[in-house]
Amino acid sequence: MKLPSLLTRDVIADPANPALTLATLFDDVIDAERVLMLLRRSQIPPSTTSVILRERVLHENDPINPYRAVLSEVVARSSLEAASKWLEGLASLILPDRAQYLSAGPVGQILSTIRDTMQTIENENAAQGDRSEIRQLSDTFQLFGFERDEARYIEQRIVVGSAFIAVTTTNTQQLRNVHRMLTKSMPVYMGLARTDTTIYRRAQELLETGPRIPGAVVIADAISPLDHIGSMAALSGPTRDLRGTTIRSKYGETIGRVEDLLFEPHPSETGPPGPLSDDAFALRYVIVRPDRRTGMGRKLLPLPNDRIAYEGGALIANVTHEELVRAPRSEPSSEMSRQDEAAIRRHFSSSFYWLDDAE
Repeated sequence: MKLPSLLTRDVIADPANPALTLATLFDDVIDAERVLMLLRRSQIPPSTTSVILRERVLHENDPINPYRAVLSEVVARSSLEAASKWLEGLASLILPDRAQYLSAGPVGQILSTIRDTMQTIENENAAQGDRSEIRQLSDTFQLFGFERDEARYIEQRIVVGSAFIAVTTTNTQQLRNVHRMLTKSMPVYMGLARTDTTIYRRAQELLETGPRIPGAVVIADAISPLDHIGSMAALSGPTRDLRGTTIRSKYGETIGRVEDLLFEPHPSETGPPGPLSDDAFALRYVIVRPDRRTGMGRKLLPLPNDRIAYEGGALIANVTHEELVRAPRSEPSSEMSRQDEAAIRRHFSSSFYWLDDAE
């Protein structure tokens, strides 16, 4: 492939268009993994590199695995585990077609906030009667400067399983080097577009701070954005720092003592209030160290917030002994991933709050 004509110094010098996005598609995920490894070894900044990869269609009424938004499964099945440690903004997105997508980098960050970023394009499509099933993908590519037909072509290839890899940068020489590298990797598609300064800066901001609002997609990060009760002064007040408190089942059985409480900051206005929650933080889990006499072992027991009641200073868990014995466990000081959360909430038949809050 020849060097795209847009890759010139005069384009980069234009202050209204400070960045270029070089996008590629690969039909083989192994090829995509190889390209990401090459980018990593060539010291391309991870903040410039975007990935979108479709995992599978989700089934809303699946009684066994409802809404499985599990990033680690996506990474493992796509052979991208090594690259995932280098990429920035890595997330699992669920688009309105209920398919799951692995995303990362500038394009992934804009995709995750598409509702807030592109109201103008939404209105234009509505006026034209456009009701594309997965419009968020093509709209995101248009925001990065790709023409409408080209953006829809990229979307269609991703939907059928092609891996999307792109580099967005203001460094012309860097992009030339990337172009030579990607050309040798034989992508099935390569395109170049000028990216507007507003989108470029917005993407970089989101990579630094993380999106505050889910927008039109649901974000399920590899590590859940939960705060421990002792990690923030705002959480450690006497009214909800219940570490050491005995927790009992609804039948009066002593389960154990509270080891930790996990809160989510900035919950949505529609999020469930639950016990110990307020406008700033929502309780998501009570971590219990089981009583030795219960025979439930020494590992910690995470209980979902919707199974907990706080009555007169006492914590009551609406669970049975059988549920407790078979419940997923956790190690002390270990971070909780969305995979862990999905397993816990499936076991206790609790809702997937990160999906419910985004509806």
